[in-house]
Amino acid sequence: MKAFTEDPNTGKTIQVEIPDENLEALQVLAQDRVSDSKLQSYIDNLDLPADAKALIASILKTAVRVGEMVIRIGKKIVEIVLMIASKFPNATFGLVLGLIVGALVASIPLIGGLLGAFVLPIAAAFGLATGYVDDVRDQSLAKKVAEASAMFQPLKGGANVVS
Repeated sequence: MKAFTEDPNTGKTIQVEIPDENLEALQVLAQDRVSDSKLQSYIDNLDLPADAKALIASILKTAVRVGEMVIRIGKKIVEIVLMIASKFPNATFGLVLGLIVGALVASIPLIGGLLGAFVLPIAAAFGLATGYVDDVRDQSLAKKVAEASAMFQPLKGGANVVS
């Protein structure tokens, strides 16, 4: 079975061959769990700048056509990110705090450019790890991340640029 999507940067169509035995899992992936209006309402109520909300809106539009099905991959990704952020606030807060610290270091005149590239990912990883430790005491975050990752496995295949 062939799956098609368009590269947003080049506009070229990308084709992926997906084994037919994944059809049932793909049908489950194609089902909407959250209505568009509910998801949009949740995004509108986030305490984010308009640019960030516009980026999320563009991610929501990403889709893959598999045979006759259209799988809204962007919507699934946003649903998962929002679910994880709401259920695991310590990991989310730790990551955001680490990114802020890294960005502050990167903005220091003269040495920020040198240190920023090194400190930003380390601070983000440290913040995420610290929050993760708090959230994972009962292993629920690791389980949810594994479930989310497994959801996209039926789309695994070899990719070819068609046009």
